[in-house]
Amino acid sequence: MEQDFSKNISVNPKMKMADLLARYHRLIKLFPRMGISLGFGEKTVGQVCGENNIPMPFFVLLCRVYLEDDYVPQSEELAACEMEDIMRYLEASHKDYLEYEFPHIEHHLQEIVSDWNEKYKLLILNFFSEYKKEIVAHFKYEEEVLFPYVRTFQSGTTGCKCAARKAVFDKQHAAIEDKLSDFTNLLIKYIPADIAQRERVDMLLDIYVLSSDLTKHAQIEDRILIPYLHSLEHHES
Repeated sequence: MEQDFSKNISVNPKMKMADLLARYHRLIKLFPRMGISLGFGEKTVGQVCGENNIPMPFFVLLCRVYLEDDYVPQSEELAACEMEDIMRYLEASHKDYLEYEFPHIEHHLQEIVSDWNEKYKLLILNFFSEYKKEIVAHFKYEEEVLFPYVRTFQSGTTGCKCAARKAVFDKQHAAIEDKLSDFTNLLIKYIPADIAQRERVDMLLDIYVLSSDLTKHAQIEDRILIPYLHSLEHHES
């Protein structure tokens, strides 16, 4: 069973990747976004990362974010990683959410609400649709404004100041989390009693997993990318 973490985890290049994933199940979300395929055999973490051109400091950083809820990277840990790797991971996450995670939940929702009273069907589907629009807008802002701004700094050609600040991101992330929580409560309250219990549980589990993963996504931005951006701006000033 996966452990709760109150202390730092230990990920080193010599441990077997299969053992790492077997022990820490939640890391499975990271692998497709980093381009790592399953089927490690007896390969070590270092071997798998090397074959996939993934720097160890970056891999360890993401592992710690996903496994330690209170983890905030130190400046030397950030300095050991290329922020381009972080941004590529975030962009791959966006693609994963929009091409797999959300369509999966939408398909499940459509099946469950197909025989519902029209009033509640529209309530649930419209609420999820509006929630997805907020997520898409947030991702679009990152990809069209924030990431190019960071890359401009990295290239040494600074331009206008970006409006991205941690307070802004905190507000956006809190709104997204609150809306998903509201959606979960709607489902709990209004799923008809004649819907199979297994379908109810599966639907809610999908949403809880999505919520947890989006929280980690937000933490990567709040605790890694935004502090890095601030350090670039401070150095420039």
